[in-house]
Amino acid sequence: MAGSAVLGVVATTVLSLIGGVPLAPLDSDGIGRSRNLAAVGPAALPTSQAITSESGPVHPVRVEGSIDYGDSGARFGASRWGHVHEGQDVFANSGTPLIAVRDAVVLETGNDGGRGNYVAVYSAAEDQTYVYMHMLRPSPLKRGDEVPAGAEVGAMGCSGSCYGTHLHFEIRTGKGIEKKPVDPLPMLQRWPQVPE
Repeated sequence: MAGSAVLGVVATTVLSLIGGVPLAPLDSDGIGRSRNLAAVGPAALPTSQAITSESGPVHPVRVEGSIDYGDSGARFGASRWGHVHEGQDVFANSGTPLIAVRDAVVLETGNDGGRGNYVAVYSAAEDQTYVYMHMLRPSPLKRGDEVPAGAEVGAMGCSGSCYGTHLHFEIRTGKGIEKKPVDPLPMLQRWPQVPE
């Protein structure tokens, strides 16, 4: 038991010095614990795929339990009627809250035949645009609105070119919905869920 406590303190200290992970205070039993550090390892290191502050990232779908990403056809890069799928589909019930993954500013909202009701928000800190498509209703947000991470941006639905309720979620490098898309799944699988 004492050896485990020493190993835990050493690992936390090394992560703190190298990766910027805060040191956890020691409890009365001598074992360091932290509510902010769920695991020691790559997920604990501050990167664009790990929590670094209250500004995000958080998962864009607010659900309890496991998240359904569908089959291979729902993945980034899947063939879609003459083009490539540029996002990741996430499945949940109609009306499920969709939330801002980071502190961001609204770039665009709208409704068109393909995207349906959609909103795009931009994080200057990450230089990434996050696009939410097929929402149940038009987003209540307007261009230029600032949204904090975790704030509701809309609700899951099936508007536009859609077969079954889901969120089509895109991450684009840079500012704008036409910028280069990147595969969001590795980040989505690491971002923590915000409780309902």
